[in-house]
Amino acid sequence: MMKQTQKLSLAASQRLTVMGRMRMADWIEMPEREFAQEIVKLEKDPLFQKLYFGDGRIPGAFRRQRWPGGRLSGSFYEIDERTAAGSGERVGVEEFAQTRGPALAAIKRMGQKDFERYFLHGEDALTLEEIGRRTGLKPEEVRSIHELVVELGARAEFETAVEAPSAAPGRQSACLAQISLSGGVPSFEFYAPYWARGLYQVRHDLLDRWKDGGLTPVERKHLPGLLKRLETFNLRQSTLYRLLEMVARLQVDFLKSEQAVDVRPISLRQLAKRLDLAPSTVSRAFARRSVQLPSQRELPLISFVPGRRCVLRELLGGWLAENGAVTDAALAERLKMERGISVSRRTVNAVRHELHAEKRR
Repeated sequence: MMKQTQKLSLAASQRLTVMGRMRMADWIEMPEREFAQEIVKLEKDPLFQKLYFGDGRIPGAFRRQRWPGGRLSGSFYEIDERTAAGSGERVGVEEFAQTRGPALAAIKRMGQKDFERYFLHGEDALTLEEIGRRTGLKPEEVRSIHELVVELGARAEFETAVEAPSAAPGRQSACLAQISLSGGVPSFEFYAPYWARGLYQVRHDLLDRWKDGGLTPVERKHLPGLLKRLETFNLRQSTLYRLLEMVARLQVDFLKSEQAVDVRPISLRQLAKRLDLAPSTVSRAFARRSVQLPSQRELPLISFVPGRRCVLRELLGGWLAENGAVTDAALAERLKMERGISVSRRTVNAVRHELHAEKRR
């Protein structure tokens, strides 16, 4: 009887694990704009705000942990009423200017350094009142800026009509960031503030102080669900960031030249194995997301994992155009010497025939 109970318990645990993975897959596949709306709900939760800003007696227990190679794009500071209203939405420009225009003006007055310190990253865990004293802003301006930062990613200006190979033509794609290179190391300028802010960080020592005497019974009951939501959001964002960082590092030669022949052959399965993820998770993560190259040319993320066959077709197509009489063995050797790609002569011959057949059509 005990063995049977243990088996049932194990089966239940496995089902919960599978269900958890399925839910996370849904979060990863969730469009960026929809996820940004979930951020809005979270950060407007009164308990979140209480634990983020503190109350002057107990410091905030929630902080921000920046990405090591990420920052907010400078284009954020050039935002105007038309952009913030969203080119794809019929939202009144006058309405936006009335509700959020003063916040934009206040950001420009305080300057980029103070804005990022007090509103984007929350480095000092200050109350809204203390932020106002340090920046010389009125309380209503401080709250309006905070709400603007939270809400902005949910608007349409972060979506563009990039046609990803895996998506239907014309399907909207969210451009996450522009990739830059410094000394051959990639970094990211994120367009949405919620991306540039990084992960949520919980100071458990301060959270214990809140539990001991800073929360009402209702808030204590609500806290586990709030913490679970933070954990889910962090897992979703860290998974996407790890993928973004990995493909940028693997394709650094392509990022330098932006020539198709410099793209490395990487499959979704290989990438998933490197990061200990399921291939389906990687596929979901790349769907409807794009990045800008250093030249500001925009590409869907799926372009960074073309697979070996695609790369072979690109390389061999160019080489055969230069010399159609070269042997399969010579091409295989050149692939190994110049590109580090080991393939058989038979594979080279198969790709040659594919290219030849396409040329004859």
